Amino acid sequence: MEYGIFINFAFFYELVIVYGLYLLFKAIFKKSLRANIAIAVLFNLISIISYYKLQVVEKPFLPEDILLIGSALKIAGYGNLQIELVLILQVFLTIILLVIQGLITWYTKYERYNKKLTRIIMGSAAIVILLIACLRNWSYISTFKEDDYDYNLDHYHYGAIVNFCKNIYKLIEKEELEIYSEERLNEIRQEAMELESNSLGDENPNIIVIMAESFTDITKVDGIEFNQDPLSNYRELEKEGTAGTATVSIYGGETSMSEFEYLTASTAKFIPDKKYPYSQAMKGDTLSIVTTLKKEGYYTTSIHPNTGGFYNRENAYKHLGFDNSIFINDMQEIDNYYGENVSDMDVAEEIVKQYEESPSDKKFIFTVTMEAHMPFTSDKYPENEIELVSNEYNLSEKDIGEIEIYTKSLYNFDKALKYLTDYFNEKDEEVMLVVFGDHLPALNALYEKAYGESGIEKYMPTYLVWTNYETNVNIENNISLAGLSMRILEHANIDMPWYYKSISEFYKEYPVYEKRFIIDKYGNVIDNDTTNELIDNYHIIQFDILSEKNIKID
Repeated sequence: MEYGIFINFAFFYELVIVYGLYLLFKAIFKKSLRANIAIAVLFNLISIISYYKLQVVEKPFLPEDILLIGSALKIAGYGNLQIELVLILQVFLTIILLVIQGLITWYTKYERYNKKLTRIIMGSAAIVILLIACLRNWSYISTFKEDDYDYNLDHYHYGAIVNFCKNIYKLIEKEELEIYSEERLNEIRQEAMELESNSLGDENPNIIVIMAESFTDITKVDGIEFNQDPLSNYRELEKEGTAGTATVSIYGGETSMSEFEYLTASTAKFIPDKKYPYSQAMKGDTLSIVTTLKKEGYYTTSIHPNTGGFYNRENAYKHLGFDNSIFINDMQEIDNYYGENVSDMDVAEEIVKQYEESPSDKKFIFTVTMEAHMPFTSDKYPENEIELVSNEYNLSEKDIGEIEIYTKSLYNFDKALKYLTDYFNEKDEEVMLVVFGDHLPALNALYEKAYGESGIEKYMPTYLVWTNYETNVNIENNISLAGLSMRILEHANIDMPWYYKSISEFYKEYPVYEKRFIIDKYGNVIDNDTTNELIDNYHIIQFDILSEKNIKID
């Protein structure tokens, strides 16, 4: 079907939205001009916010973004956004149109409407129109199926307003899963209980996990070269441990999705409409690797060098079962900020502090870093010894500057990593250190030229597993974060509950199972619509855990 048909339908849809809101606002404000002002303000806000959000995280403004407005404003501050001429022109033209309408209203004195009953009828009609238009799934406007749904394509073809309004239904959509039943869940449980132990280790080491902001080995991008290796220490740790890529569902932002996948062994593919899982997917106390480790006697600590309200982490960490959560207000000694972000070395020192103060011999510390967060502006570091000396993509000076600033943050993270491994090498107790990136940095010009707009490489940050003791850590070279989480439990000799045994077996068959990509154990890229009993079982388990239905911690 031609796009022109879709565009005409979208235009009709937008007219329904505009006039529905017009009637509603007119019923509220009595006057046509006031109703039009309200519409103009609302539509300009949606349009402008979407314009800037696309610049920061390459995704348009959607209704679910309202759920985390505080975090959104914080993220916007990172974007180093500038006032654009096109937006000034848009606002100016809107004002001109409103002034013209106001003059017409004043000159013709056509406003005769003021009856209460008429307002009630008009308001009721408007609400009905808007309910029909906004609360229904209009995703067939797009040529994409829901699992492969492209919000950006709809934004560019139909505009910010249609894209925003037709997704309002997701705010109130009730979660259902047709294949789910308690009987089916019990069958999966019985099958999982018969599986042999997944344990691959002999001891329960202390487990330190670092989700490093935008962490990836940028030197592996063909066509660029630096004057020095920003990850020289990391290279040595690779030889001592194991490393690979952790394929994720996100690029450039929405960090909490990767965090959620690792901590709950969930996949974003089963919650395709949820961008903020801590607010949208979790209903309350949620089974996680944290609750599993606590059952094994671990004292669990989370560290995040930002406010607890960021992505609703303060509440989410409680629901996930952490014994202790450290946020920026709890960090007493911070020596350096780069831009608005706490340095990775300060975070590393906080890890050591929490390790030393832990009341248990078994410690699990989950940490998020922030230094490599955008913006990658020239004033982030007082000096930068990292230079891009080879550039086959004819990148602009601005793009080169951003790459060098980002790579400087990698250089600093590498030093923090050395600080930690030197510290743990001196400890008598066994320690397993896990490091992975949440997503790639938003270096759009570089990655689009190197990998194209939708290449899988844009969704493959780096992971590393290192121990201070002799062990054979065997993990797939390319794996989803949920699968990586399961492998860490196995290598730490953790008695895994039946649902994690089942998920662990799943990731042996499909090491990568993400929203955009499925890769089997033979390295084959599988059709994204593939379904079978193994996939259904995983879906049922995740649905049950997130819906707080039947699964309880064993």
